[in-house]
Amino acid sequence: MLSPRRWCAGAATVTAATGAIGLAFAVAGSAPWRYVSESGVAGAPHPTLYRVSMLLLAASLAFLAVPARHTARHALVALPFVPGRVAALVPAGLAAAAIALAAPLAAVAGAVTCSPGCPLPPYESPQPRDLVHAAGAIGALLLLALAILVYATQPDHSTLRRTGRLGVLLAFPPLILSAIGILFLGRGLFTGLMERAALVAVSAWLVQTAAVHVRAKP
Repeated sequence: MLSPRRWCAGAATVTAATGAIGLAFAVAGSAPWRYVSESGVAGAPHPTLYRVSMLLLAASLAFLAVPARHTARHALVALPFVPGRVAALVPAGLAAAAIALAAPLAAVAGAVTCSPGCPLPPYESPQPRDLVHAAGAIGALLLLALAILVYATQPDHSTLRRTGRLGVLLAFPPLILSAIGILFLGRGLFTGLMERAALVAVSAWLVQTAAVHVRAKP
């Protein structure tokens, strides 16, 4: 009989994989120069699939927070730009807390759709629902980036650490570049492609990490 920790890890794996595949299909039907969020707007090729997939990903985060809480340990992280690269102690459970907080934000991003074009400042004038949707999506991604970084520093679980480091390598560059694109370029091909690359990388990390937790010892 599976323990609650492994049951939640299994549920996280299934919902994350299903949500990621559904989201990939929904976004694939949209032009690459559009924001990813535009795939959920009425009139898009698969708006319902986009919203359902986002909610499945949110559910996977809620499930994953359970095994993450049991696995997290303190980790020493070398801080850049500090003389002597002073080591800081990352609190146990930080990854689990970040994942748990990301779940409702991802659900908000799935439940609240943006207006056509998903206008964002500083180049466009957004409506309140655009800001709510963007805050949910961006907040969830920032928290997941933090979780990936914490996993990459785990001293006791080599497989989870390797998965985290791969996540840092693959997800951080497009996440940073997509943020730069939104701030300095606005809607366009570069921003759209970087958003899609970040989506693939973060989704892959989520599915792989959940699967590793099914086998990982507490």
